Amino acid sequence: MADIGRASLILDTLAESRTMLSLTELARRTELPRSTVHRLIQALEKELYVVRDPGRRGYSLGPGLLKFGVAAHSSLVSSNRRSLASLARTTGENVDLAVFSGREVVVVDQVESPDRVRSATEVGRSFSLHASCLGVALLALLPDDVVCSLLVRPLERFTEHTVTDPDVLWQRIEEVRSTRIAVDREEHDLGICAVATGFRGRTGALQAVSVVMPSSRFRLKQSRAIEGLERLNPDLA
Repeated sequence: MADIGRASLILDTLAESRTMLSLTELARRTELPRSTVHRLIQALEKELYVVRDPGRRGYSLGPGLLKFGVAAHSSLVSSNRRSLASLARTTGENVDLAVFSGREVVVVDQVESPDRVRSATEVGRSFSLHASCLGVALLALLPDDVVCSLLVRPLERFTEHTVTDPDVLWQRIEEVRSTRIAVDREEHDLGICAVATGFRGRTGALQAVSVVMPSSRFRLKQSRAIEGLERLNPDLA
C-alpha cells in the first residue's frame, strides 16, 4: 500500500472515531506498524490535516481538511441540484443525495417535496451501509474486497426488517449490481421506505440518490420512483 493509501486509512480511522486516538490506538485499528503511523501523522500534522490534543491524549482531524470538504461539497451539490429537484417534483417525495463517510453513508443534500408530510431524513444524517438503500447502492459499485473491508460484523439490527445475514446481504448486493436499484422497506426506520441508485457523478465522486417516503405511500409510488431514478442515473439513462 502506498503512503497516500496509508494516510487515507489513518484519516478514515480518525473520522470514524468519536474520541481522539493515540498512535498506539491508530496502529491497532489500522493494522499499520506504529513507526509508519508516527511518520505519516507527523506529515499530516504539519499540513494541519490532523491536530494533537494539548494534553497529548491523542489526535483528531484538523482544519486543513475543511478546504477540501467545502469545495467538494459545493461542487457535488451544484452538479446534482437540478436533477434532484426534477425527481422530487415527479415523485412528490423527498429526494436525498449521499456519499460515503468512512464505514457509513451520509446525506449531503436534500430536496423536499412540496407534498411531503414529514422528513424522514435530513442533511448530515448518516446511515449504516448495510441497513439503507443508499448504502447498498454504493456498496454495489465497489469491488468485493473493498465491500468486505467496509462491512463490520456483526451487522447491527435497526428494525425487524434489517438484513443482518451476510449471505443474504451479498445476494442483495449482486442483485443491485445488475439492476442498479436498491430498495429499503423499513430496514433502518419503521414507517419509512425508500429506493436508491448509485453512480459516479460529474465530479468523479461515487454518490447515491434516493426517493424517501412513508410506507403507506410506497406501494403506490415505488414504480414511479424507480423510473425517475433510472432516468437520473447516467449509467442507465
